[in-house]
Amino acid sequence: MSKKNKKFIDITPHKSLMQKVGQTGYSLQEAISELIDNAIDAKLSGKKIIVDIKINSKLIEITDNGMGMSEETAINSIRLGYSKKYKKLGEFGLGLKTASTFLGKTFQISTSPKGENNEYKIDYNEDDWMKKWDWDHFPFVIDHDVKTSSSGTKITIKDLKIDINEKILEKLKTELNTRFMPFIENGDLDLAINNKKTTYIKPKILGSWNKFNVSDGKVKISGSWAYQLRGLDRSYFGFNTFRRGRLVTTFDKIGLSPNQGIKQIIGKIEIEGVPISHDKKSWQKGSSEYIKTEQALRAYFVDLEPKPKKLLSGYPASSGIVEGRVRLVGMFMRDDIEKEMNKVKRGDIIVTEMTRPHFLLAIRRSEGIITDLGGTLCHAAIVSREFNIPAVVGTKHATQVLKDEQRVIIDANEGIIYES
Repeated sequence: MSKKNKKFIDITPHKSLMQKVGQTGYSLQEAISELIDNAIDAKLSGKKIIVDIKINSKLIEITDNGMGMSEETAINSIRLGYSKKYKKLGEFGLGLKTASTFLGKTFQISTSPKGENNEYKIDYNEDDWMKKWDWDHFPFVIDHDVKTSSSGTKITIKDLKIDINEKILEKLKTELNTRFMPFIENGDLDLAINNKKTTYIKPKILGSWNKFNVSDGKVKISGSWAYQLRGLDRSYFGFNTFRRGRLVTTFDKIGLSPNQGIKQIIGKIEIEGVPISHDKKSWQKGSSEYIKTEQALRAYFVDLEPKPKKLLSGYPASSGIVEGRVRLVGMFMRDDIEKEMNKVKRGDIIVTEMTRPHFLLAIRRSEGIITDLGGTLCHAAIVSREFNIPAVVGTKHATQVLKDEQRVIIDANEGIIYES
């Protein structure tokens, strides 16, 4: 008969775990977003959170004016997996460590809590950690009687593991604006990068935004959507999805058909009640909550997905896609040419048999050109390329098919006219 022997073993993580947590496949903007999340969570009631990011080839420094951390909170901030946050942006106890160790070999946390004259400092050095420190032996510095003008936390990361250049910085600014757009829009967050305050640039849409709410039980789904014209990258449509005001996914096709035509749906969705990955980069798509969300959104948008009717085709004379109001202009006006040209207002689409030299001022006001006659070297084609406006020529029947003030879409990349 076999004998069983039970004993307890030490499963303290290997020290290299602290290095490995940073090997998450973050992008620069995703890692910095983790640290901004913590700053937003530390927002003082009734006070705007201000986050200043200093970034160059030698360091990344993120400073906030939040409540700061007490001694106990500061100590726990360096512990892997420790978190007492509930219904906040950071909740897994990993973000600060994973982001900081992804970005650099060394980092310092310096925090001054509201109502105290102490400053707490934690210095992490990857080489020293592996050689001298351990889970139960980590340096922690307290500066007593520090006179600070305000509370807050500063994280300074050095010995960077990533390259910083102008192109990367521009991408960082753009994505952080998108990620934290709800906080910036409602005035809860001021975000500056290298002393330049960020602003959110709204996308160009057709018509207006439409609000919706398809919440069901514990899963809450709300947001807004609109139509846009297809861009050069046909996949740039769908939703920015948010959880507690923080971006999770971009161009998410949840609830939409994967391929949309000339007119596409874009929007933003706030989702609560669906589990998220620990790095907050994706939803748990296998969960019943996510499946329920996808079904609810599909039911809502199935009849709203656009299928514009093709009206005409011709030669794509000057590339671009634009929507506007048809303005029928006579080519052979002899008595009052000026009056005929003045019919064209800003944003109109000129529809005519062919353009002539006296059309120039009207063309400059227009959004695009459609002609019955002509080819790729006709007057309309040459002038539209010069003014960089979309044009489709040689449609044969535009002046008969299209009505004055009718709204249409010109796809001058493909040479097709659609109803709007």
